Amino acid sequence: MTTLLNEQLNYRDNQLQLESCNLSSVAQQVPTPFYGYSKARILQNTARCQAAFAAHNIDIHYAMKANSNLHILRLIGSQGLGVDTVSAGEIQRAIAAGIPAEQIIFSGVGKSAAEIRLALNTGIGQFNVESAEELALLGTLAQAHTQPVKVALRVNPDVAVNTHRHITTGTRGNKFGMPPEQALQLFRDYADHSCLNLCGLAMHIGSQICDAAPYGQAVSRLLALTKTLEAEDIHILCLDLGGGFGIDYGNGRSLSFSEVAAVIADTINTEVPEYDGKVVVEPGRSLIADAGLLVTRVNFVKEAEPRPFLILDAAMNDLMRPALYQAEHPLLPVRHTDDGGFRQLDVVGPVCESTDTFARDYPVPNDVQADDLMAFLCAGAYCSVMSNSYNSRDIAAEVLIDQDTFQVIRRPVSQDDLMAFED
Repeated sequence: MTTLLNEQLNYRDNQLQLESCNLSSVAQQVPTPFYGYSKARILQNTARCQAAFAAHNIDIHYAMKANSNLHILRLIGSQGLGVDTVSAGEIQRAIAAGIPAEQIIFSGVGKSAAEIRLALNTGIGQFNVESAEELALLGTLAQAHTQPVKVALRVNPDVAVNTHRHITTGTRGNKFGMPPEQALQLFRDYADHSCLNLCGLAMHIGSQICDAAPYGQAVSRLLALTKTLEAEDIHILCLDLGGGFGIDYGNGRSLSFSEVAAVIADTINTEVPEYDGKVVVEPGRSLIADAGLLVTRVNFVKEAEPRPFLILDAAMNDLMRPALYQAEHPLLPVRHTDDGGFRQLDVVGPVCESTDTFARDYPVPNDVQADDLMAFLCAGAYCSVMSNSYNSRDIAAEVLIDQDTFQVIRRPVSQDDLMAFED
């Protein structure tokens, strides 16, 4: 497994630094575990994404389910990106962060009536509708509004991708989207609806995908439907192609923005060269994951057979991905030594669950001991947003690092804070 050190994350004077900020120093002021994010890395990732897709006139909406901290949203929004949301709460966060309502897309398979009303009242730019039942409800609720609501129907293109079964979303049997033939019939049925403007097609085929080919296959299937609709004088003004671009978690596998952009553009230019509508992608993880760390402290090195345990103060409530879908996050000591010796340990947390295991048979420096600091890499996406208080544990703080300074952007949520809701 590669260490994934880069210009923002490196050792200086044998101490791990994010940008120019010594993580040991941060840990003296912020209780562990905590999440730390590099502002420079987020901006760098966003700029690379913009350069790749702007070359093909493709718009970008950040999939904020990856990380919805208000400070992160403000930072990404300041670069001109819209957002893709999947709940009323995310819409509220987007608005609070200053994202223009017309730059908000509302996706999600199970939107409630209350969520739809909030989105309508907010004036969001587009609903990505996932079922006939949802479309009917939206049509009823939209009658209270004077302007027609822009709608894209999410199509399930039934394209297999090489990713974990829990994060594939675009094959037959997934709960997301609808078959192309059902979408075609809904476009026909709602062609003259007074409150709904069905003008887009959407898809999302999965997450952590490291091969561009499935995007070409899925886009091709959306374009086939687009041509059928155009032949019936139904115009598609937006193709929302989702995200899921894989990043390197230490295995050397990833998918670059430029690869995806080229495949999308080549497919459209080959199959429907006359298409002049908007094209949208929704990256999340690929903008934020490698900008984040989870800094944790060693509670014990427990000698045991067949392997010792490295017991950390971070747990599955702080980093759910390994328990949910066997994800692997590289782990580095914050204090670097040059002896070069390692031994194989099982890396675990203190929660009373056997699934509270981050890695098995993992190489850890020989001299790591209790009270040392460690850092899980690539923890910027789907980590803090999945955190919880299981075992009545505090919810970890979040810190944004800018060169040699840091700002706490979410303070720890203590048990006193949580118990106040139960009074």
